[in-house]
Amino acid sequence: MWMLDAERKQSVRTLQLYLTPKEAADLRDNLAELLEDPERPDHRHTLSEDCSRDLSYSIVTPAKLEAISRYTKLEQKVLREK
Repeated sequence: MWMLDAERKQSVRTLQLYLTPKEAADLRDNLAELLEDPERPDHRHTLSEDCSRDLSYSIVTPAKLEAISRYTKLEQKVLREK
């Protein structure tokens, strides 16, 4: 698992997430779609109900990590962390 704080441009080691039932259902449904084809170079967003917060996520696979140049420099840095 890798987590990135895009505003601070650094990885996140521990994250607490608080979701409304609607946001949790959106996250679940989007993850189910991504898992239909984990190799697809795609991502999803779950927005807070007032759109003031954005959770972006994707599925990472060994094949995607081999093609790491597809990611931004910051994403590459975080994805290379152990």
